[in-house]
Amino acid sequence: MEIYCLSGLGVDQRAFSNVSIKGVNLINIPWITPNKNESLANYSKRLFETQNLPDNYILVGLSFGGMVAQEFAKIKKPKKLFLISTINGNHQLPPYLKLVKKLGLHKIVPGKLLKKTNFITFYFFGVNKSEHKTLLKTILNDTSSSFLKWAINAIFNWDNKQKVDAIKIHGNKDRLLPNIDSKHLIENGGHFAILTNGKQVSEKTVYNTQVIAKAFCQTRHLC
Repeated sequence: MEIYCLSGLGVDQRAFSNVSIKGVNLINIPWITPNKNESLANYSKRLFETQNLPDNYILVGLSFGGMVAQEFAKIKKPKKLFLISTINGNHQLPPYLKLVKKLGLHKIVPGKLLKKTNFITFYFFGVNKSEHKTLLKTILNDTSSSFLKWAINAIFNWDNKQKVDAIKIHGNKDRLLPNIDSKHLIENGGHFAILTNGKQVSEKTVYNTQVIAKAFCQTRHLC
């Protein structure tokens, strides 16, 4: 069975390296180049059009990818949607990010500075082990500064009011985008729980995935 994945802001398929679900093949959907001042909704629509997703596709969205995944679901409802470490709209941004938006600080901070990793970065992402810090640093270094700047602005202006049916998974110690309404919590998991607590994230999805897999093969008379 295949599950399509949308990774986080500045994060690629390496974020899913610690997620392992028996019988499931994770397929990463790569980002495309955004247009200047493009909205998150319009970007998501263009990205969706680059894919040929099956009718009963299953989708996982991580952080920024979770926001894009919700826009995907408006275009073509997935059989099942998993949202990890994400929010439903800019109204759910934590107070400190709402202040950044109000002051317009994200517009004046150089893109290269946003890619720098230090103790503050590690604190907000919730990474403590040296291997996780190294991976996060590598991923951010590989990220386009212009993409990072665009995406942050797009998130701050994502005035989404439509809720989609989804299974939400969130670290209970996420400092970047604190949990608001997820019922599936990762104990001691930060914003990078998908990497640091990959086993727990896998366990949170495995039951639902097994149910999906059974329904999938039954509809095709495979079991």
